[in-house]
Formats: sequence, C-alpha cells, structure tokens
Amino acid sequence: MKIIIALEEMIKNNENVIKSIKKQLSNHDSGISKLTFMGKASAETNLENAQEQLERHTQKLKELMTQDMSELEERERVRDAIERKNYLKYQKVRIKRDVSKKNDEKLEAMLIIDELKEDSLIEDRELFEIASKVISLNLSIHCELESKLSEIKNDFEGLLTDFDDENIKDLGILNTQASILILHFHVLLTNIKENIEEDNLPPFRGFPKFEDWWIVELWSNHHAYYALFKWKGIISKQCITDDQKKAWELVFSNWISFKKILSGKGVLAYHYNYAFDTVMRKYSELEEELATSSLESMSELTQKIISKEDFSVVPKNQKIITNYVLFKREKLNYKDVKKAHKLVVKKK
Repeated sequence: MKIIIALEEMIKNNENVIKSIKKQLSNHDSGISKLTFMGKASAETNLENAQEQLERHTQKLKELMTQDMSELEERERVRDAIERKNYLKYQKVRIKRDVSKKNDEKLEAMLIIDELKEDSLIEDRELFEIASKVISLNLSIHCELESKLSEIKNDFEGLLTDFDDENIKDLGILNTQASILILHFHVLLTNIKENIEEDNLPPFRGFPKFEDWWIVELWSNHHAYYALFKWKGIISKQCITDDQKKAWELVFSNWISFKKILSGKGVLAYHYNYAFDTVMRKYSELEEELATSSLESMSELTQKIISKEDFSVVPKNQKIITNYVLFKREKLNYKDVKKAHKLVVKKK
C-alpha cells in the first residue's frame, strides 16, 4: 500500500531526526560541542516538533493497519486506474506541448504510442529516451525498408512458383540477393524522385531501357562494354546528389554482376531472369528493350560513336597505382621496380 509505505518512511525519518537532535543536545550537556543559547533553544524546539510528528504519524499508521485492508487496497486500485487512464489519455497532449524536445522527437514518440497496445503505459521520460534511440539508429527507415524488402521477396518468389521447371530450384540461393538488389534500385529511384520534387526540378523522365546483348556479349565484344558504359553514364546524370551517384555506382556493379551470372546459366535461368526483370520493372521502373528496330538502331549508334572515339587519349586523373596496390606493397614489403620494362611482341 502506497500510504502505508509512505508513513513508514516518514516515521523512520522522524526517528532519525530525533536521534540526531538528542545527540546534539547530549554533546552540549557533556561539553563536547557547546551550542549557543539560541542554538540550544532551536534544537529543543525542533526536537519537540519531531516528537509530535512521530506520534501523529505512528498513530495514523496504527489506524490504517486496523482498517479492512481489502477495502483499502480496492480503493487504491481504483485511484491508480483513474490516474493511469488520465496519464494515457493526455500523454500525446503533453508530448506536443513539451518545448524542451525537438519536433522529430515528439513525432517519433507519438508514433511509438500508436504502436503500443491501448493499455500499455510508458512514462513520458522513457518514451522520449526510446524515441531518441529510434532516431539515432534510423529504425523507422529500417522498418520501412524491411517491410518493402519482404514485399519484393514475396512478389519474386510468387512468380517463381508459377514455373514447373525443377531446374529453377538450383538458383534458389540467389533469391535473397535478387530481392536486395531490387530494393536498392527502388530506394535509389525513390530518392531521386524525392529530390526532384523538393528542388522543384523538371519531372523524372525514367531510366533508359537496357539491352540483353550488352550482358550476353560483355567481355567478348567491346561494343557491348561501350554501350553499357554509356547507359550507365546516362543514369548517373539523372542522379542529383553525390550520395546518389555513389549509390548508383554500387547498384550498377551488383546489377551487372547478377545479370551476368544469370546470362551465363543460359536456358536454365530464363524463367528466373524473367521473374527478376518483372519485379525489377514493378518496383524500380527499369525495363529491357524488346523492339527489334530499337535494338538495331542502338547497335548502329554504338558503332558510329565508337568509330569517332579516340581511345589513345588517356582519361584525366587516371590512377595507375591504386590505393590497394600501395596497401599490398606495404603488406608484402615490396620494393618497387622503378624502371619499367617494355613489352616486346615477337613477330611470327
């Protein structure tokens, strides 16, 4: 019982005060520590008050102890329930009016309240502590991404169940990688569109279509490599911020590697590749070119561009010795060969 616990604590405090004053007066009488006339009078008055309080609190405690405890407990439960109900009822109002907290903390705190059960009680102080931690960890964003990833994965796996080919199961290990890759493309697209809207820029025109032959002939046909290089550059220009450009570099590398793996598996991966492209188009608006006329015109355009390129020109800021090479030299204690050896090609 709260009132009994409080009275017991008050009695304990009264007893400690009385003990302290009596010791002070005893030291005065014995000459250990003399008090002034006013100090002695004040101590005697405080002792009298403390003794009266002790008697009053002790008497009240005895009265309560003689009452019907079940009735008292029920009364306290009712009072607690009313206090709890009012605390929960006006919690959002208190949070909104708290001038010591930032708006993002208030918003996150109210979102947390919405997630709790109706009778769940978290004090305002604890609520703001949780909200602050949620913000610092970007948990709201993480939860949204987790939900979107689950949605993508369900759509992707749903398409795979439509295929009877047992060989498709051999590619199951790629499912998670495929879903994450689609999510990354989706996040990049969403971020670009949000920046365009915030900065009031011209509407997003969409990603250019890619062509399957670029991937099939990659590393064996320099036209395919060059077409991919140009396609990648077009999307890079659609990225507004440096972070988006860096993200696109990573997404492109993962996407081209994934598509090349599927391409290398031939007929075995056709259904799987189709499912991947279908879900990618749904969430990231990335499509493959299917029209023969467009495929042929792009091939011709690539050849024309390549014929005009001067590949003897070294790109600006080309870094021959990379940071990793420097790191590896240091690990191996490698002594650099300063004079380069010329490459000699023997004629047949």
